Amino acid sequence: MCAKSIVLNGKQVVLDAAIRTLRDAFEHTGTPYDDGLIVGIIKGREAQKLDVVKEYAVYTNKGEIRIEINEPCRRLWLRTYNLFVGANVHWSQPQIVSAGPVPSDLQVARAEREYERWDITYSLGGFDQANTYLSFIKKRHSASYGTNTVVGKAVAGRSVLEKLENGDEIQRIEPIERLEYVTDKFTTSDLDITLEPGMEVYTYFKATLSRDAPEGVEHFLALAKDGRYRVDSVTNTYVVSTRLRGRSSPFEMLDARSEGAITVRTSGNDRGNVFIYKRETPSNSNHSVIGYVSEGLELVKIATPGQKLRVYTDPTRIMLLGMRYALIEEEVNRLGISLEREGYEGDDAVVVHQSPLNTVDILKARSVKTFAIPHDKLVKIELYEDMAPKTVAYIRTVAGLRDNPVGSLQTYVKYGNTVMFRAQTTEKFDIVPENTPIGKVNAAEIGVSNRSSKYAGLIGVRLEDNEKYGPTGERFNSTNIVGRILDTKPLQNVRENETIYVNEAL
Repeated sequence: MCAKSIVLNGKQVVLDAAIRTLRDAFEHTGTPYDDGLIVGIIKGREAQKLDVVKEYAVYTNKGEIRIEINEPCRRLWLRTYNLFVGANVHWSQPQIVSAGPVPSDLQVARAEREYERWDITYSLGGFDQANTYLSFIKKRHSASYGTNTVVGKAVAGRSVLEKLENGDEIQRIEPIERLEYVTDKFTTSDLDITLEPGMEVYTYFKATLSRDAPEGVEHFLALAKDGRYRVDSVTNTYVVSTRLRGRSSPFEMLDARSEGAITVRTSGNDRGNVFIYKRETPSNSNHSVIGYVSEGLELVKIATPGQKLRVYTDPTRIMLLGMRYALIEEEVNRLGISLEREGYEGDDAVVVHQSPLNTVDILKARSVKTFAIPHDKLVKIELYEDMAPKTVAYIRTVAGLRDNPVGSLQTYVKYGNTVMFRAQTTEKFDIVPENTPIGKVNAAEIGVSNRSSKYAGLIGVRLEDNEKYGPTGERFNSTNIVGRILDTKPLQNVRENETIYVNEAL
């Protein structure tokens, strides 16, 4: 039996004939693998030039717009698009932006039709072929522009369209020719599949992150805090993870979204989503570029929604919260970073605050300051994600547990055996009723007032059972039970306006 050669994470590996399966190969080479993650397999590649060019780049003095031509209009586009090279923007209105005029032989059509946002059409000023415009629709509306023809759609560079003004110029229009690799490729979590000579196997991707985008980098590191990137949506252009959707991240860097680029969406309904690009697309002022995939892009390209990918990052996250000082000393010494301690310093000290919080800022300063408390003062909680998922998301956001292993809450009111906490967040949550109690609220259960209360979002806990009111003093139908405190001793002597530190019990 002959040895077989495969590519494992970008490196050629020659394996003995006795190595038959993925599992064998991973064990033989010491390749780490965790259950639940996917492996990407490519069996063969063959480069083919696309015969039909559907995409074009429209270059303006304000930036690049990419368009995709509708197949029925391809011949029309091919004989007319060069007419608009050098044309100036003549109309720039909220609904439409048009460049021209140029003469054409387009057939006149006076009927009104409905246009969708980002449609591309030809317009005839005064229904005159001598006044032909290339028009981009910016808002959905109905109108008669003289041709009734939608030749294509803007697929990238839409922010450029919004910036175009009268007098701006179309400098050139070029077809985008691509080489398409026809491959037998798939993903699997079955380690018992048989290896074949020439196979390419990918178990991870590496994200090399920018030192010029500290907030966006920390956003990505929080997303991938367990070494996993969850794929929630896929297009021909990108994959996206929505796990931190809604989390604020400032715009820090405008750059081309090249193949392998990683961006954070910084505005709109998709704010907080993290995109990885499978092919190049123009820059966008709503996307802050935070790094790029330096290894394993092949795995990203063939992933499908719902899958989880192993990700390694450079830099790795410097997150000291929840750690004891013995381990912290090892970490900062390894990184060559100075450590300043504040607060409690006993052997049982646990760090609950660090400054700077962001990894990039710590690396730039070469120092970090920590604050610690006794371990028995840390409040351990269990959250009922299966029973109250939306309210759990709210609690994690308010307390800072969505991104970090230790969070905090500030007491608002304490009376009798009830403690309530301030809930401050800039993010919007609709706290729908879920997991409302029946019959009794048990001691130590955490409650959140839902939207049926005028105090929606208030957080509370009772230190004894109650058969009438929830932990925030509300009737049961206005109370969501979101979790429980495992040991209430740290709350026995808590005062108003005091900060408590919490973490989730594993």
